[in-house]
Amino acid sequence: MISDTTDTVGPGLPVARVAAHARGKVKISPTRITMAIVAAQAGVSRMTVSRAFRNDPSIPLSTRDRIRHIAEKLGYRPDPQISQFMARVRVSHQVGAETIAWLTAHPNADGWKNNSACVAFHEGICAHAAEIGYRIEEFWLAEPGMTGRRMSDILRARGIRGVLVAPLYEIRHRLDLRWEHFAAATCGGYTLTQPHLHRACCHYLHAVRNAFGALARLGYERIGVAFSEEVSNRLADEWLAQAFLEQSRLPESRRVPPFLSANWRNCCPRFMDWYFKHRPDAILSFEHVLDWLPAHGIRIPEDCAFALIAIPMQGVAHIDEQRREVGAAALDLVIEQLNMNRFGPPPVPKIVQVECKWVDGPTAPPRHPASVARATGVGDEGKCRMSARRPS
Repeated sequence: MISDTTDTVGPGLPVARVAAHARGKVKISPTRITMAIVAAQAGVSRMTVSRAFRNDPSIPLSTRDRIRHIAEKLGYRPDPQISQFMARVRVSHQVGAETIAWLTAHPNADGWKNNSACVAFHEGICAHAAEIGYRIEEFWLAEPGMTGRRMSDILRARGIRGVLVAPLYEIRHRLDLRWEHFAAATCGGYTLTQPHLHRACCHYLHAVRNAFGALARLGYERIGVAFSEEVSNRLADEWLAQAFLEQSRLPESRRVPPFLSANWRNCCPRFMDWYFKHRPDAILSFEHVLDWLPAHGIRIPEDCAFALIAIPMQGVAHIDEQRREVGAAALDLVIEQLNMNRFGPPPVPKIVQVECKWVDGPTAPPRHPASVARATGVGDEGKCRMSARRPS
């Protein structure tokens, strides 16, 4: 009788196991390629290999490339759990928390604090930073006499390697820092055009799609959107694009063309012209509309439902962009680059989009046909039958 524990074939493999392997019953795994094996093959220390994989600039680029080539040829794959553990160890060994710069460029130092989106992003960034052992410090790029080069020198003198760019005051802005020294990302809209950095933002297309879907489920049929042209531009027109797409999916009798204004705060007369012409039964827009409609005799929600597109407000139906989560995601983009020692604008920028969510509110209640039914077509007299009439 042959024992599969004593009789062997080749380098210590039991006969029975070899036979079983030949019949496909047992799989013999190859030796796992470790960092030590790569180091031995490359003729360097294990620490050098580790630093090469982390893109450490202290290792010459030619050496990094040679080690990566050898590792790829050997079939080396890093263990993700070990990589995460070592990243935490490196952070814990730092003297104090590493600082990430929060870079603003509003006309005055605290201008960004008047923008609810910037404030929410910053809150999310700071909360997440505290959880994972980093700290956030604010820097103002528009300070008199400040230049991109000078700001870069200040950050480097402070030992700051990570930069988070806040949403900028001006659209299509360019920031001329010495980016090759920093791991950077931005958050929010598309205000920064140069350089192209990793970005975290709300899923703006999904915001409008989600709002249309929620309002339709509540029974609204003629859904209109009203946006500022400036805000639309800051979001690369993604709100507007999705609104057109949603309208194109509706029967023609239910379509309401989007309202867009280049002078939002002074556009009330034009907005009301649009409303009385198209008679939407629900509007997705900004908070100013909550004043404009009642001032012209339109009751919310009896005559027209209303939902905010971006700014959460108590007692108002709205889309929650989860901006604090956007800020946390932007910070993760910076830390990922720091852990990999990747500095400068990325060759292929990433966009991390955070899902938004619909929040019900009394300004857009479920529509009961018996109580708020209104004709959306044109009657025999050629006039729309509406519960609210345009003032003469």
